[in-house]
Amino acid sequence: MNKTINRLKYIFIGVFLLASAGVLAYHAMWVWPKDRCERSGGAWAGKWMKCATVYPIETWTRRPRGTPPLNGQSADGPTADAPAKVAPAAAAPPAPEKK
Repeated sequence: MNKTINRLKYIFIGVFLLASAGVLAYHAMWVWPKDRCERSGGAWAGKWMKCATVYPIETWTRRPRGTPPLNGQSADGPTADAPAKVAPAAAAPPAPEKK
């Protein structure tokens, strides 16, 4: 019986050490770099595990803010800041009465 208890003790210690190493590796490879990236003002790309720099669209297009659109759309269309307007629901016709 003493041999079985010792074997179980070593199994549980091994499982505990493997789980602890797994949690530590997860934090070292995923959580801590993500926190560092977000603290520095970057955007974390989890798929590639890289920190990206966020640029405003004006940097890429070299168009100043407030310039009217070029494709003929109205300038007062929905933007990312304003929620889209939802049409009110039509009233359902009354149900026929049963006799």
